[in-house]
Amino acid sequence: MFREQGQDAKEIEMGYSAQYLSNDEWMKLHAAYKAHGNGPGFWQVYQELQVAAQKRTGDSCIKVANEMARIGERLGVTAQAIFV
Repeated sequence: MFREQGQDAKEIEMGYSAQYLSNDEWMKLHAAYKAHGNGPGFWQVYQELQVAAQKRTGDSCIKVANEMARIGERLGVTAQAIFV
């Protein structure tokens, strides 16, 4: 059985795509969720990170929005992500 090691294992454990969020960004998003739940403070940070991810990756806004929705779902912000 193949097991992920190093950074790959950490990404799977944390449940996010490193292509869209760096470790620091993930921690910022997680801290916002802990501090604000799914209230406005969380969504402000979420949107800032979404814009940063789109600029960094050059992916379409739709692709980034869908990946961020997956991240939010894995974080527990919403029970089921809505994709565009």
